[in-house]
Amino acid sequence: MAQQDPIDQRKLFTQTLVISMIIWLILIMGWSYFSRPPVSNKPPEEIVAEVEKLRAEKDYVEATRRAQELATRYRGTEYGALGILLEAKIYYEDKQEPREAYNRLRQLEELYPNTKVYKEQGLPMLEQVSQKIDQEMGQLPSYRALDAVMRLFSFAGDARFILGILFIAAVIRLIQVPLVNRQFASMRKMLQIQPMLLELQQKYSGQELMQRQMALYKKYGVNPMSGCLYALLPIPFLILVYNAFLVYQVQFRQGHFLWINPDFAARFPGIVGAHLGQFDAPLTLLYAASMYLTSRLTITDPSQAQMQKTMAVFTTLMLLVFSWQFRFPAAFILYWLLTNLFYTVHYKLYMRTPAPELTPVDDSQAPRNGAVGKTKPIGYQPPKKRSKRK
Repeated sequence: MAQQDPIDQRKLFTQTLVISMIIWLILIMGWSYFSRPPVSNKPPEEIVAEVEKLRAEKDYVEATRRAQELATRYRGTEYGALGILLEAKIYYEDKQEPREAYNRLRQLEELYPNTKVYKEQGLPMLEQVSQKIDQEMGQLPSYRALDAVMRLFSFAGDARFILGILFIAAVIRLIQVPLVNRQFASMRKMLQIQPMLLELQQKYSGQELMQRQMALYKKYGVNPMSGCLYALLPIPFLILVYNAFLVYQVQFRQGHFLWINPDFAARFPGIVGAHLGQFDAPLTLLYAASMYLTSRLTITDPSQAQMQKTMAVFTTLMLLVFSWQFRFPAAFILYWLLTNLFYTVHYKLYMRTPAPELTPVDDSQAPRNGAVGKTKPIGYQPPKKRSKRK
């Protein structure tokens, strides 16, 4: 059965990616819409009274729903701030769940820093809950490791958090250097065989083109999928650092970075972070732009350039939606940005070094993960051995 033309396959891949992204965005928006609490026409004072009554009756589920309704209906006002504060009180005072209470108080601090509710009730409660959580988290190894790193730069005052994050990003990138060098070597080989691939594309098409391309990859020991495999390498480190930063998030409240400070945050609540423990939209946009540029700079196969450009766009959009939806703290986004910058600089420096001459590889020298050495020509059949006459 004849296989599809590579151009048709790329179009099919792009269309599938676009449709998948649209479905994913619809699901996210649908989840956000249907997860909202029901809205009634009751005045805010009556909703507040219902919440207090339900708390007294220990019906915390319904009390939480009423508090969420208040926060949703009166978003951007004092009553909206009061709804979040009531929900935090339910978690902290009634349900004894300080972590959930801290998340609500963080939201209150981020969205309503100028309200009377936050200044008079939310801020004292946030300091109390923060102290309790920090004491609990202080027993974890990840907290102690991060705290040890930050203490190395205690001479810098509040800037120790920036230097500590820079140090962590640099160390983790250094750990990955040997495997990343293999990724770059594979990418460089892909660039070297591009003229030969283009020559094959001019002469052949369909299944024969694909067979000859695979034979060329095998001849020079190139694995076209190795770039994707090595791209998965940072994910375990990313998860590890994200969890560690969440454990250390109370301490990040003392860290600031350029525009990330209480003065700017008060002018642009919900957009600019007051400290490194809050979400910051400008920093997230900056990282998304750096990720997109890096994806464009590392395109090594012109025949798949359009597909890789499309993936770069959708990956960037996915990052922005996720970051906005889950409100990643600025400390983690800054770490993400620094690791991406280190990766780009590493790539540029590596590609500037003289490339070794591209030579065919033997079977014994071929890499084991997907690429083998010399291959027989297509359609090749070994000659039959002649039997010796007695």
